[in-house]
Amino acid sequence: MLNHIDPSAYLRHVLQGIGEHPINRIETPAAVAHRSKAPRTSAPSSLAGSVPTDQLRHIAAMLDSGGHIMLGTIKPVAGAAVAYDGHKTLAMLQRRPSEAVADLLLRLDAAIATAKSNGKRVDEINKPSSDVRHEL
Repeated sequence: MLNHIDPSAYLRHVLQGIGEHPINRIETPAAVAHRSKAPRTSAPSSLAGSVPTDQLRHIAAMLDSGGHIMLGTIKPVAGAAVAYDGHKTLAMLQRRPSEAVADLLLRLDAAIATAKSNGKRVDEINKPSSDVRHEL
């Protein structure tokens, strides 16, 4: 719990509403709907989601075990999606032109599965030919 908010339930809430959030209000944070009394296994039934949470099972499992994800800018990289399991970075993806956030999350979920299966970070941000490295 962080400030009496269940991070896993909150993320599910945000992910389910992401397809309906107006693009012109992207800076507006989602309402905090999950306090410590909320069950961890379900999201509000009033939200119609564009990404079923069962399709994001690797993200959910990582969050439940103490990891986290970050979506946003890691200067100078805009549109980054990073998965960290609490010990190491599993995936660093960059949002593709015109890619929906829901699709980026699906790719991040798949990248987490790949990294866990082969033990290597999936990294679209650090280019092998570059001397510049970005870490989280």
